[in-house]
Amino acid sequence: MKTFNAVLLGLATGVVLTAAATWVVMPKLMITTHESRLGFDETVATLQTAATGKQWLVPKVYDMQASLKKEGYTDMSKLSILSLCQPHYAYNILKSDSDKFVTAVMPCRMGVYETADGKVMISGMNMGLMSKMFGGNIAKVMGGVADEEAQMLSQVVKQ
Repeated sequence: MKTFNAVLLGLATGVVLTAAATWVVMPKLMITTHESRLGFDETVATLQTAATGKQWLVPKVYDMQASLKKEGYTDMSKLSILSLCQPHYAYNILKSDSDKFVTAVMPCRMGVYETADGKVMISGMNMGLMSKMFGGNIAKVMGGVADEEAQMLSQVVKQ
């Protein structure tokens, strides 16, 4: 009986430790962050050009710094969010009712922000990991998104 209890305790401990590790690590896996080798405005402009060069749409660039300053938050650093959409990829997900639930994370977004020490950073969802989590058609389409986003980022990311 003692051996059985020890096994159960070990199993329970393993489950708890795995859950805790997942809780800590998962946010860092879901969002990727890269330092830009360019200044803030040039990073935003280069990402827009890279996207449109790949036939992506950039329907909106949110100037969060300006928006928050209007509301009285004057200490906000430079921060913009680019909405990105590649119509072919979007259509291939949205044509099926069973895949439309991912509209919650559409369109794709990239955040560009300046840190207190002057670094320009780019953040976005880890589409490669996301694609694997969904499987099926979504995995196939998001895999293509991940590849093209990596190509866009390669034009600005500090090596």
